[in-house]
Amino acid sequence: MTHLEGLRFAVLVARGSNPTEFQAIRLRLSEAGAQVTCIGLDRLSCELEDHSVGYADARIEDVGDQVFDGVFIPGGLGPEKLRQDARVVSLVQDCHRRGKVCAAICHGQQVLISAGLMNGVRATAAWSMMDDLRTVGVIVPEGERAVRDGQIVTAMFPQDLPAFFALVFEVLQEIEGRAVPTAYGSRFAGQMWGMVVDDATDGTQVQVLRLRIQEEGGRVLLLGRHAGAQVRLGSLAWEWGEMGWRVTVDRMLPDLGVTDSYDGEAEANSRAISASELDGLLLPGGLATWMIRGHPGLKRLICEMDAANRPIGAVGRGVKILLSAGILDGRTVTCAPEMRDDLIHAVDGIDYQGDAVVVDGNLVTCQDTEALPAFMHELIALRGAT
Repeated sequence: MTHLEGLRFAVLVARGSNPTEFQAIRLRLSEAGAQVTCIGLDRLSCELEDHSVGYADARIEDVGDQVFDGVFIPGGLGPEKLRQDARVVSLVQDCHRRGKVCAAICHGQQVLISAGLMNGVRATAAWSMMDDLRTVGVIVPEGERAVRDGQIVTAMFPQDLPAFFALVFEVLQEIEGRAVPTAYGSRFAGQMWGMVVDDATDGTQVQVLRLRIQEEGGRVLLLGRHAGAQVRLGSLAWEWGEMGWRVTVDRMLPDLGVTDSYDGEAEANSRAISASELDGLLLPGGLATWMIRGHPGLKRLICEMDAANRPIGAVGRGVKILLSAGILDGRTVTCAPEMRDDLIHAVDGIDYQGDAVVVDGNLVTCQDTEALPAFMHELIALRGAT
């Protein structure tokens, strides 16, 4: 039994909501076993801050007298619209009145202000909201990026989600009696995970997985063609990444093309990542997999990680990178449905399964973003067994 099973949470979403916060919150609560209801205003889909689409399960007018065990408010520009709906404000007030968790991040605190919950409360928010907090009587602790005051949990930005969830689970342990899992917060402690990124890598998968590893005490290195290079992540709005978030590559993949004595290339390659530095490797999906799957250094890195029996996780199209690396003969895997026939017909020894997540030894494969909660369960279990 996952530790939040039986609890039901509302996640509020509207046009302009921050996509990382919205996706990470709903997927993380689902991973913990809770029933998550995403609630929008007048429609079941809306354009998020990066122009991708956020989907609601219900409109606020359809919620009626439904009772929730807490409410979560992602930031971005969505809260400006949510706070103007009296039914949204009433839902938040009801959760607070019944002693349930009320959690907001970035600009989500605007809804808590409209609900009249913030006077005298210790809280934080995005820098641009600090004056708004102080003028309504909020006590803003200096230097704290995630803050809890009783049942109210607030945080500043997406990178603060690991600390945000640690406080949320602390609240739920006290008010709902839900003990956190054994070793929570340290299940990846001391571990270094590599994550391969390139232009058009799936942005949601990158952000959710990176934050989740960090929440468990691990570190994530973004691996790409050149250290310090910026790549633009893909999104549901445009998979090629022209409108996606930018991230910076931490370490270079080995470049086996360096064969001469040119000092610059040789020096860069000497600082490239090696399998011995990594405890695990993650291959998010997206259209980037088409371009980077043939990288000779990436193929070698995957083969070395596999030979050392270190965890390798691939999501969606990312499984095709494993195919290019030549490690799938005799393995049981899943992948994005549109890639299925490529795997089935590529190698006689591949055992393709249509399950959302498949584990084969040190290899964990996953169909899509919606399966990330189950994917993380398997990665955590695998680390405990190695």
